[in-house]
Amino acid sequence: MRKSSVVPLIHFFTALILSLCAGMAQAQEIKSTIQVVAPRVQMTDKQILNTLQTSAQQFINTRKWTDENIALQEKIDISLFIEITAISNNDFKGTLQFQVVRPVFNSTYKTTVFQFNDEDVSFTYREFENLDYQENMNMNDFTTLLAYYVNLAIGLDFDSYGELGGSPYFAKAQSIVAMMTNKPGWNQADGKGIRNRFYLAENLNNPRFKDLRLLTYNYHRKGMDLFSENPEQARKNITEILKTLKESQTIFQNSLLQKTFFSTKWPELIEIYKGATVPEKTAMAKFLSDMDPTNSQRYEKIKA
Repeated sequence: MRKSSVVPLIHFFTALILSLCAGMAQAQEIKSTIQVVAPRVQMTDKQILNTLQTSAQQFINTRKWTDENIALQEKIDISLFIEITAISNNDFKGTLQFQVVRPVFNSTYKTTVFQFNDEDVSFTYREFENLDYQENMNMNDFTTLLAYYVNLAIGLDFDSYGELGGSPYFAKAQSIVAMMTNKPGWNQADGKGIRNRFYLAENLNNPRFKDLRLLTYNYHRKGMDLFSENPEQARKNITEILKTLKESQTIFQNSLLQKTFFSTKWPELIEIYKGATVPEKTAMAKFLSDMDPTNSQRYEKIKA
């Protein structure tokens, strides 16, 4: 009887451990890489930068941000590069580079979904302070900033897998902007022109730019994810997707989303069309130069 009673117990505890391990694997959705530097700031001890970097990464990676069960291999891959340009007591000012990448199906390649330079970052931080965050409340300027970018990352990742899949998280990002309007860096006049957190959240939530968000889905699911199976068809699909963007150019040409699409994707687009036929190379080099004049010289590499 002892043996028969032990076996079910072993099975019970084994199942319990496996269940707990599965829960832990799916508990957090983000795999972030954060780097904090201050090359132009005179400091006798830069240890606080390492502490800030470690604390920020732990804050993001150990927190549950959604109600989704995301497996370990499906974690959302984001990076934040923060350059501190000024420190006064516990007040920090600087810039931030934000990037979201995701794997391409049946490939070891990772595509950059989105990248953005935030040139108006400021927050207060005391070394070793506990970083905490609560929705709809600014407990700490730094964690609120991180929460803004985490919600953007989740939304952008979800948009790349499902049509308008990131809407709930873009709404959260816009709520954060509304909550922080009395803080520097969160207003429409901050940053450089429209390149700021205010307009980024506004564009992602504005129905007028719905087709730009659908571009994220179509480009990745109907283009990049098809490359390993059928590169010619994948390239053709991307061309058709970009042509629909051209049709709406009068609406989108001054939007932050279109600008960031090309600033993110121009290196990848060059590589995509290097594998095309000669006539297609010539046509797409001109097409992309017309759509994205800032990088027109770079698109000449397609024809090389």
